[in-house]
Amino acid sequence: MTIGRKLALGFGVVLVLLTLTGVIAFRGVSGMETDAEEVIHKNVLVKDLSQGEIAHLNWANQVVALITDESITQLSVETDHHKCAFGQWLYSDARKEAERQVPELASILKEIERPHQELHESAIEIDHHFQQADAVLPGLLATRMVDHLKWADLIRDAFLNGKTSLEVETDPTRCALGQWLTSAEGKKAYEEAGPELKRAWDQMLVVHRALHESAVDVCRHIAEGEQGRVAAKKVFDERTMPLLEQTLGHMEQMKLAAEQALEGQNLAKQVLVTKTKPCLHTVQGLLHQAVGCVDEVVTRTNDGMMASARLTKWSVGVLSVVAVAIGIVAAVLIARGILSALTKIIASLKEGSEQVAAASGQVSAASQSLAEGATEQAAGLEETSSSLEEMSSMTKQNADNAQQANALAGEARKAADTGAESMTRMSKAINDIQKSSDETAKIIKVIDEIAFQTNLLALNAAVEAARAGEAGKGFAVVAEEVRNLAMRSAEAAKNTANMIEESVKNSKNGVDIATEVGKVLEQIVQSVGKTTNLVGEIAAASQEQAQGIDQVNTAVSQMDKVTQQNAANAEESASASEELSSQAESMNEIVGELVALVGGASGKPRSAGPQRGGRRGELSRSDHVYHDIASAAPARTPKAKQGHVAKPAVKRPIPLDEDERLDHFNS
Repeated sequence: MTIGRKLALGFGVVLVLLTLTGVIAFRGVSGMETDAEEVIHKNVLVKDLSQGEIAHLNWANQVVALITDESITQLSVETDHHKCAFGQWLYSDARKEAERQVPELASILKEIERPHQELHESAIEIDHHFQQADAVLPGLLATRMVDHLKWADLIRDAFLNGKTSLEVETDPTRCALGQWLTSAEGKKAYEEAGPELKRAWDQMLVVHRALHESAVDVCRHIAEGEQGRVAAKKVFDERTMPLLEQTLGHMEQMKLAAEQALEGQNLAKQVLVTKTKPCLHTVQGLLHQAVGCVDEVVTRTNDGMMASARLTKWSVGVLSVVAVAIGIVAAVLIARGILSALTKIIASLKEGSEQVAAASGQVSAASQSLAEGATEQAAGLEETSSSLEEMSSMTKQNADNAQQANALAGEARKAADTGAESMTRMSKAINDIQKSSDETAKIIKVIDEIAFQTNLLALNAAVEAARAGEAGKGFAVVAEEVRNLAMRSAEAAKNTANMIEESVKNSKNGVDIATEVGKVLEQIVQSVGKTTNLVGEIAAASQEQAQGIDQVNTAVSQMDKVTQQNAANAEESASASEELSSQAESMNEIVGELVALVGGASGKPRSAGPQRGGRRGELSRSDHVYHDIASAAPARTPKAKQGHVAKPAVKRPIPLDEDERLDHFNS
């Protein structure tokens, strides 16, 4: 069995055990995670049920506060059993999920629906019956009614006893009822009163004021003596007594309204005691029962989770111990197999290092022979390259001069062509001038004839003016002036004709001269054209010659490049032979380390092959020759190839394998 298979088998067994341990741990943790999630959900359920109980206790306290707290005048609790927080949960999918998790809750939640509904309906009934009432108000109103009856009896007694004054209160705000109405207690009772009580209250205030005002009139009349007594009796009978009856009637209505409010408050208290509290007690008991049921399930789940945790702990511990034991046994067996394999590898490496040392000597001798041939070839190519470089330089100079002469001849030809063209244009211009002069002469002749005819007409006009006598005298003067103008025009036309004739003669002479110059320029153009053609042929021949020499120079440069490459290769071969020897020494050292690793320091062998101490990393004579050739090669390269750089010598060791530590050897 190979080392790889032994390692694979040992690590495979350990990995299988570790995988089994991981699977058991994962399943155990997953089960505990599931149980933990279930416990969390049930704890949330317990919290929801407990919050429902607390919420209904607070709800009941608010209902009780409506009856017991005078500052609360309106019921502000949720009366719909579907809309309270617990009702929303009770009639939602959350209840179904809770019943799925804890099936025992189904009967309890079903049982709680009816008392929960009646609990909220009792709040509606309490809100319907309840009225804010003052328990003292009915008795107070009865007392004030008696006071006003006594007040009327005092007035009646005054009539019977013949008194002239009344000892009764005539100010409606200072009587006992008026003082209570204007007090803080009375104002508070009015604010808390119901609509019927307020309506009777307002009507009573008006009548009560009128009642006391009628007493003022009675006092005024009774003070008048016997005469006023009848009027006073009339006011008492017709005004005071009817107003007293109305006042007492309104007070009776107020008393009845207050008693009705007390009765509604008592009914609300009765509903609170007979329905609200029993329903609340039932709901609380069922919620307690539901919470206890959920707590029991949570306790069972916790016990199962702890048992699963203990089982997982023991399973993982046992498998871990087994995996460690098997790993130790596999390590011992694999170590023994590796030691035997390494012993064989060491023997093979020792033999290989000796063979490498012998081969390095042979490579060094071959490299020296190759270096001598490369030296001679490089010297011959250097002389050839120098001669070709000088010839190429002279040929290029001749080609450049021929090209410059060709360019100058071309420019001269262009100048001659331009001059001939200019002379042609000048001849044409002179011909045009001659034609214009001929036309001008014709025009002058016409002007001369017009002047002659004008002169004749002026003579005729003068003759006719003389015949007319005194009447044509002015016309004669005009005719004379016209004649003078005609004579002057004829003289000017004659002078102009002479000048134009002279200009025509000069134009003809210019045309003749321009024709002669054009012919001479045409001959010059032909001569320059021939010269340009000859110079062009010379330039082309020089260019072809230069190209041929460049090709020869390129071939020599390539030969020089090959020679340099050979020199570089020779240098690399020499360096490689040195590195090969160095690798042999390194291999011997590695073998010694392996021997020390396997059998201890006492088993370290001697280095195989000839020792080359003192020369490791140094170059031999032939290596220096290669190095000189490669270093001097760029200086001998022609100018056209000065960009070429010789390949540098290899500076890294030659590896014997992809892994210098021999980790991949196997038995």
